[in-house]
Amino acid sequence: MPSIKKKSQPAVADILPRLVRQNGWEIQLDLHSMFGNWSAIVDPETAEHCRPLKIRRGVLWLEVENSAWLQQLRFQKYQLLEAINTTLTRSRIDDIKYVLPEGKHAVKEQPDAPVRFVPPPAAEVTAFRGRISFIDDEQCREALFKFWYLVRACRRK
Repeated sequence: MPSIKKKSQPAVADILPRLVRQNGWEIQLDLHSMFGNWSAIVDPETAEHCRPLKIRRGVLWLEVENSAWLQQLRFQKYQLLEAINTTLTRSRIDDIKYVLPEGKHAVKEQPDAPVRFVPPPAAEVTAFRGRISFIDDEQCREALFKFWYLVRACRRK
């Protein structure tokens, strides 16, 4: 009896880079990589007193512990930009804006905001399911969908 060759399934490690490219997420992933690497990008003292909040149109928003540190970081703006842009491979930060934390708590004392669940719109769900429909392995496809769904649905205040 002839042996039947089973079609090999693509590995998740092969699928994710293609999915990132197809959806144009490369630049956003590059930009937001600094959030997890902040303490390696800036010196430990600076990392202790400020943290990245968001990136909008090439502008990095930093939350700074107090007005003294805010003033210090304004003087170091160009050194910070150089340190940040050196770590980025596909994008760049053009400017930095600084904000003080809301209320009287310093950056390092703020507890994590509670996570709330906000289901993504049905049209987005359908569109994403269409984008991953090329994945033959149903378990892999569903795992990727669940991951995407949770990322979209779990929000901090």
